[in-house]
Amino acid sequence: MLERFAKVEGLGNDFLLLDRRDASPAVLDALVARLRAAAPALCDRRLGVGGDGILVVGPPRTAEAAATMIVVNHDGSRPEMCGNGLRCVALAVAGAVRRLVIDTDAGPKPCAVREFYPGTCPSGQVAIDMGPPDLLGPRRVGDRSFAAVSMGNPHAIAFVTSEDPEALARGDGPSIERDPQFPGRTNVEFARVEADGSITLWVWERGCGITSACGTGACATLAAAIAEGLAPHARDVVVRLPGGPLVLRQDRAGGSILMTGPARVAFVGEVEVPAASPAA
Repeated sequence: MLERFAKVEGLGNDFLLLDRRDASPAVLDALVARLRAAAPALCDRRLGVGGDGILVVGPPRTAEAAATMIVVNHDGSRPEMCGNGLRCVALAVAGAVRRLVIDTDAGPKPCAVREFYPGTCPSGQVAIDMGPPDLLGPRRVGDRSFAAVSMGNPHAIAFVTSEDPEALARGDGPSIERDPQFPGRTNVEFARVEADGSITLWVWERGCGITSACGTGACATLAAAIAEGLAPHARDVVVRLPGGPLVLRQDRAGGSILMTGPARVAFVGEVEVPAASPAA
């Protein structure tokens, strides 16, 4: 079955976005099941459209929301939340400079499209209230300590000084993602606080591997940095990811983290999504 999609990206973290706000719950559930089965093929960068995952935009679940975001990872798994994906969904749904709420599996998220550049492939700057982080304490994996933080999805963050965050994420990320201390698997972050107060960050994403950016990972890293005295409250902190910078801020302990960054539609098209295989 052909499905119309938009290829969207936030700092190079890219997705197929399917807008099905008109779908009934049964139709939406069936579509998500088909997409989960087809995700590895659709997200293949040589044989498919290519992407880190798939975003399905459905009708809102709560009265104040404009839509719901459902995320499917490259491997077909379904994470609770995706910060870069949410900026892309907010841009697509808003269609202008405006405030709106998007429902997610991690709860409703207030969004503000602060800049909007219209056209067939619009782009803009989007700020999202990501909610308060949940600091879950330290986890020891091998000889390294990680801060476990939830932003609605799980993260394990390690701060380094002289070591290379990229090499660590690529080399150690796969095993840490599946460490028994994280029964649902985890996203893995290696971060370095720079002399100017910015944070260099590389992320091994659960179900995706290395990505050019991770919004929830950046937020979790800021929360861990503040908790460890490496970053301040009530000040903008730039988190530098391979795909570019995000600007983050937490005004007080236990408060929400505000994330601001770009979102863009790269192109639109249609793709064949096979019917789900019948249950055995």
